[in-house]
Amino acid sequence: MKPLILAGGKGNRLGGKKATVLLLEKPLIYWVFQKLKNFSSPVYISVKNKIQEDEIKGELIKEKIKIDEMVFIRDLYPEIEGPLCGIISALKLFPEKEAFLVVAVDQPLINKSFLEYLSTLSYIFCNQFLIVCKGEEKIRPFPGVYPCSLKEEIENFLLTSPKRSLFRLFQYLNANQRILFIKKDDKIGYENFININTPEELKRVELCFSQKLKTHKM
Repeated sequence: MKPLILAGGKGNRLGGKKATVLLLEKPLIYWVFQKLKNFSSPVYISVKNKIQEDEIKGELIKEKIKIDEMVFIRDLYPEIEGPLCGIISALKLFPEKEAFLVVAVDQPLINKSFLEYLSTLSYIFCNQFLIVCKGEEKIRPFPGVYPCSLKEEIENFLLTSPKRSLFRLFQYLNANQRILFIKKDDKIGYENFININTPEELKRVELCFSQKLKTHKM
């Protein structure tokens, strides 16, 4: 299972350049990177362009991350906004037997046990299904498993659909029986789905979870 961090978003509500916004004196991407590096290495990082790649690479190097531990993937369709562009750009690089464990750059509280659970499910189903969590109110697209076996279907959707949202894609794949929804319950911690989109949310994460982040107990 190849880990992929989606780091190509603008992050305007957080002041821009979301991946390098500081959380507990370290770039936001650092915390996600460390979780995924312990899961599997190298860690793939989805970015829009070389400028974004150089900025993030520089920040990770400052944090003693080695060059060979990170691989950057630039968007094949940079004119298309949204996470789907980063996902398909990664899927097209590898054969159909492979799969990506995809996490957003603003999810520093992801739990290793949940990542392992997703990986195990994908292994059981031979990397043939997109796997995401579904609660009572909405679908949680990340963390999730996005297999290379679906790259043709996903790219076709991306290039032809008038609305290129993830949830439209889920409807499309569900109709074709190519998606597996995990039911959200108490066994799957809420912290796995916390996103940081605003300064207020950043402060709440620092206040409520700083000790867990510092000791890496999550």
